Amino acid sequence: MRKTVLIFVSALILTASHAFCQNSEKMAQEYVVRGTIILKGKEIDGYIKKMGHSLLDDKRFSSPWEFQKTIRFISKDIFENKQKIKNKDYVKYSPKDIDGYHYNDDSLIYISAKYSDMSAVGTGMIAKRKFMRKISDGKISLFLHYQSPPSVSFEKPSELQKIYTECAENPDLVFRKGADGKLKLVNSLNVEKEFEDCQKVVLKFKNEEYGTLENNKEKKSKLTSLVNKVVFRDEARLKAIKDYNETCGE
Repeated sequence: MRKTVLIFVSALILTASHAFCQNSEKMAQEYVVRGTIILKGKEIDGYIKKMGHSLLDDKRFSSPWEFQKTIRFISKDIFENKQKIKNKDYVKYSPKDIDGYHYNDDSLIYISAKYSDMSAVGTGMIAKRKFMRKISDGKISLFLHYQSPPSVSFEKPSELQKIYTECAENPDLVFRKGADGKLKLVNSLNVEKEFEDCQKVVLKFKNEEYGTLENNKEKKSKLTSLVNKVVFRDEARLKAIKDYNETCGE
């Protein structure tokens, strides 16, 4: 009896292992990662086409702004049960179609929200619905927003490569107060206004207990020294946000 049970268990393990290997090969062939979309509040598991990297002059560069636009998704049932996957089996979703998505086993989490890029010029400042990468949760949540490189050609590929690197390595830090609040840049956070319901944090911010620009190691002119006394760095605002969430975010 014991021998029979061992044989049965071994067969199950071998079957599961074979299925796992087959699925891994299929994922590699289809160039997908595991993902979940949120549609009308409901989570649907499946797979998402890989993205986030671009080739420029045969060099691979990170392009995280791609995650903000559209994704190509296929449900778990279709992917794992259909022998041959076709392009039409993937559904293209934009930020207008779904509430958000999780990419590569929750390693990246995005929500769909309207965002006005105030650092852009012209029509870029108009609020548009985008997938915004969430990096922390709380009464005040934090997100990342990446600038997209210009869609123009450059005489020297190195010029575009430099822009890609700068856009990828310098995202804008964005915050939102409450579940339905407006997304705003952290470096434009008005602590006295946004945190008026938590005077303890406001007072600490006014007293420069979170730090000021004077703490940085950058070279300062007389002008920047003057500005230092009234303008706080992102670091100070982030400390205030953290304190707010822990102190008044219940």
